[in-house]
Amino acid sequence: MRRSVQRRRVAAARGVGIGFATLLIVPLVGWTAPAFADEPAARELAIDLFPADQRLEGRLSLPAAMLDEADGVLRLRLAPGLQVDTVERGGHVLNHERDDAGYLDVEPGADGGADDAPLVIEYGARLPAPEDARQGNGFLGEGGGFLPAGGDWYPRQPQAEPAPVRLEVRVADGHRVVASGSWRSSEPDDDGMRRAVFEHPGGRALALASGPWEEGRSETADGVEVRTLFPAELEDAFGATYREKTVEYLERFSDRIGPYAFDSFTVAASPAPVGLAFSGFTLLGERVIPLPFIPHTSLGHEVLHNWWGTGVYADRRQGNWTEGLTTFMADYRFAEERGEARDERGQWLRDYAALPAGEDYPHGEFVGGNAGADRIAGYHRGAMLWRMLEDRIGEAALHAGLADFYAEYRHREAGWPELIAAVDAATEDDLEPFFEQWIGRAGAPRLALENPAAREDADGWRVTARLAQADTDHPWRVRVPLVVEFAEEDGRETHWVDLEEAAIELELELSTDARPARIAVDPDWRVFRHLAAEEYPRILREAELDPATRVIPLGGASPAELVPWLGRVPETADPDTDPDSDSGAGAEAPRVLLGSRAAVAEWLSERGLPTRPQEAHVDTDDLPDAGSGVGALAWTVPETGITVIAADSPGERRALAGALRHRAQESYLLQDDGELVARGLWPVPGPWRALAD
Repeated sequence: MRRSVQRRRVAAARGVGIGFATLLIVPLVGWTAPAFADEPAARELAIDLFPADQRLEGRLSLPAAMLDEADGVLRLRLAPGLQVDTVERGGHVLNHERDDAGYLDVEPGADGGADDAPLVIEYGARLPAPEDARQGNGFLGEGGGFLPAGGDWYPRQPQAEPAPVRLEVRVADGHRVVASGSWRSSEPDDDGMRRAVFEHPGGRALALASGPWEEGRSETADGVEVRTLFPAELEDAFGATYREKTVEYLERFSDRIGPYAFDSFTVAASPAPVGLAFSGFTLLGERVIPLPFIPHTSLGHEVLHNWWGTGVYADRRQGNWTEGLTTFMADYRFAEERGEARDERGQWLRDYAALPAGEDYPHGEFVGGNAGADRIAGYHRGAMLWRMLEDRIGEAALHAGLADFYAEYRHREAGWPELIAAVDAATEDDLEPFFEQWIGRAGAPRLALENPAAREDADGWRVTARLAQADTDHPWRVRVPLVVEFAEEDGRETHWVDLEEAAIELELELSTDARPARIAVDPDWRVFRHLAAEEYPRILREAELDPATRVIPLGGASPAELVPWLGRVPETADPDTDPDSDSGAGAEAPRVLLGSRAAVAEWLSERGLPTRPQEAHVDTDDLPDAGSGVGALAWTVPETGITVIAADSPGERRALAGALRHRAQESYLLQDDGELVARGLWPVPGPWRALAD
């Protein structure tokens, strides 16, 4: 049955809460949405969106069965900027109160014999335009709309168990809409609005997006309808690629984990520069979609979140296990298939080496965030946890445990205890100590091999050494790969050693008669650990990760030019400070030397430091020189805490800073007119030790 909605214009008000502005609305009259045929206790949510007016009108209907547990007062979260118009049940207005913390308290008891009647809340708001919204907040305008999961844009019970919900959305101004759950229908309504229906068997925090989209031809994956909702030019250029890759990912993860939980999957565009996953859809920025690597990397990550994160929900009170597991099963596996798994692990460990000790925290304390220390704790440390566990129990046991976990907790919340129990049940090993350490402990092992030697006896060659770790008071329990390489290109052998104390004496019996030439501790970075000095080239990420990073601006350069990289305006440092004070143990905060190429070179030359990256290391003298197709340079000055950002115009320096958001894992980066010219890491000796006879 169609809803009859009376529209009216109102003056814009100051945004509050999560970005809504208050708006007194006219009640939605004459409409009652049907419940699921097989879920009579489903919540019913109806939303009308008017993009040109930046206006939202909503109606939530809670069935009587959900009210029995209210125990006198039903407490719901609703963004303070949403104006409640009516709260009623069975035709009777109910007492309700709002507070500044965003809670709506309702007394659901009904008079007049209406105990079986639903509770109905009608509300509305004016939203900010996309260009005015704060990051992560809701917005609505002619360019598109977004109501985030957990944004309290509808009355919800944050601590309640996930429950069935039916969402009907009508949107004006020629827009289309996508929302959490399975897409059921989309069709024009009688008054020119477009109506879409979504159903979710276990909705917890719903999300919704809208836009002036074209709907691309749909594909199917095992009965799942895959759609794209892009602006016309993006649909023509990229729609087919995104649908085809989505089908591939849905089939891949269904085979490895268990059936996809919904009947549809939609890839939708947003005017905001985002990459977000929700139940049944992903939202990608319009500037992100054309990037050639996105369909082959990031898209798969967002699709996999429909198993980990929006398929099985993380109990955030116990941390967020979903990002590490998703990174491992998507991003890392993709790198593995490209033959780049070792490089990926090395980058994770170099980023960790660049992290100031005070910013480090355990994986189990990660709740959210995808930049800086949060990304290292939640994504990288988490993915390495699963990589190390797979080395220990094998791929088959790991996948069996994860499949059982998904089958049991789909559409439910689960925390670390439930996840650990499922994986532990798939193996005969006791995995509790492993998880206890790698989830609950900050820091990482520092490993060293002492006095390595080789000797030959009647049975062949043997290698002896002492394997030690720096933390002698609280030694880590870690399974360490020792790799022996043989002379004359006879290959290598890997010996796994369980180190559970401060140090152990080793004697490795080799399986070949070839003479061992050298040995290394974990040369392929299979253990989450601190890199030794000979393994770590200083990288640009150091300045990004340290909140105390300061800037030395030269020749009129502005510290604000670094905002696209650092996300803030750093404090200014004294340009006359001795650069050597930033090197070695107890170093001061990193400093960014910012200015024109000439000003930067003069400052460095006066202090006897290399004036360009080509002078920083003998093995980089083949880099293109500044002035030869290079307009902007970023590099770390060896043996100091200085990072250089040099270009002759503020625009070039700001563009280079923006590039470092995705390229700071390098030691140096050279650009010209915004295009990458060269990048790389300073050469380092590496972990290999020669074996004397």
